[in-house]
Amino acid sequence: KTLFPYTTLFRSLAQINPTVGDLEGNAALILAHAESAANSGAHVVLFPEMALTGYPVEDLALRQTFRVASKSAVLDVADRLANQGFGEILTVIGYLDGSAEQKPQNAVALVYRGEVVATYVKHHLPNYGVFDEFRNFVAGDRSLVVRFHGVDIGIAICEDIWVDDGPVAELKARTPG
Repeated sequence: KTLFPYTTLFRSLAQINPTVGDLEGNAALILAHAESAANSGAHVVLFPEMALTGYPVEDLALRQTFRVASKSAVLDVADRLANQGFGEILTVIGYLDGSAEQKPQNAVALVYRGEVVATYVKHHLPNYGVFDEFRNFVAGDRSLVVRFHGVDIGIAICEDIWVDDGPVAELKARTPG
């Protein structure tokens, strides 16, 4: 999917400290850091895993109302980014996906020009130490590559990067050369 036909890509990593469950406060952090990234000339700003909901969400993921609110908050952030003049920056936001009828998913939304243009769902759900993601989430099974400013961007979430023959191997296989 080609989103913008340039050949140079300036990116920003927004290492924020979201609060679990504070969708409004976390959205404000995302908006502020996206503005800063845009003002610095970035074309892409990347936020942490589940930045909108805070992480780990644990049992909040199992609440249908929280899933619906998270999904609604992503759409609201997309709209607000565009309305505040930052719609041209590709914003990658971690959030909790799933409707009232769907099971929860640890996902990222790629936001551009006021819309969610693509989503990706985490494949490998850790279930060791402090992690209980296998109980809280449904795993994804599709890789995602978007072309933006002439650059192919492969998306993966945390554990997906570390698994041999996982999503990163699939992304590599999709890349020409």
